[in-house]
Amino acid sequence: MKAKRTIACALALSMLAVTATSLGASAAGSSVTLAGSKATAESGGEFSVDVSLSGVPSTGINVLDFAVTFDQTILSVDQVTVGAAADTGADAADSTSKDAPVFATNIKDGEIAVSWTTAAPTANWIKSDGVILTITGTVKDGVADGTVTPIDFAPVSRDTYEGSGTKNSSMVIGYISGTDSASYGIVTEAGSVTIGSKQTTTEAPVTTTAVETTTTVTNETTAETTTKENETTTTKSTIQVDPSLLYGDVNLDGDIDLADAVLLNKSVAGVVELNDTAKANADCFADGVIGSDDSMTLLKFLVHLVNELPQQ
Repeated sequence: MKAKRTIACALALSMLAVTATSLGASAAGSSVTLAGSKATAESGGEFSVDVSLSGVPSTGINVLDFAVTFDQTILSVDQVTVGAAADTGADAADSTSKDAPVFATNIKDGEIAVSWTTAAPTANWIKSDGVILTITGTVKDGVADGTVTPIDFAPVSRDTYEGSGTKNSSMVIGYISGTDSASYGIVTEAGSVTIGSKQTTTEAPVTTTAVETTTTVTNETTAETTTKENETTTTKSTIQVDPSLLYGDVNLDGDIDLADAVLLNKSVAGVVELNDTAKANADCFADGVIGSDDSMTLLKFLVHLVNELPQQ
């Protein structure tokens, strides 16, 4: 059936991670610092590097989407654990966490893809400066003493959505709440691992790179206009609507709400795999491909910009 909107819903928080550019959302003048610590480890020995956030605005953060990069010819990453600043109790407060955890990482080809997204109340957002994750691993044998290898930050290596042919170019740290959303500017400070005699250091990270300069979304009209501009650049192959489906019901609970939007975005980000029925319901853009167009269409449905799903 075509889904008629039955409830008004908040913006899907984690859509910011995939659609930040198309939403044009930014908090003017606000920025946070993403920093890696410095460590020293012996060749063949273990290392541990913390990644911290500072300058967290009082509004808080409920979306993180970025990658930590490292030289896999020198380091082997064994584990990534959540840090105290990101251990907010969001998993217990977020109904979508049973399908996909709030904090998720994927280690591949010298990159750690990091995602922290939650539909939990603001009390469970990231509200304070501190360590958000810790990376542990080993230095490979035979690495020369004195070698300094960076732990840096970058956008996650992936297409903007499956089959788009366009590479993701954004790191996202921000929030979505109701019709209010922001993507903060990001300053990065690379950490490092120095190979040599193991010692403790509290020296602050050095490398600094300013990232992202964008504009504030002030109302729904701006968001709608930006979305339409993006849509006009997309070639759409429309499929026939299946009247047996409840489009937008991604978690298959019979309702279309915030939980569906969060789960759809986690699927687009590659954090969770949907079953066949959920994928069919997720095709809100009716083009046969599950991607950011579906996220944006469901977003518009939830905030009253469109009245039916799917959009053809």
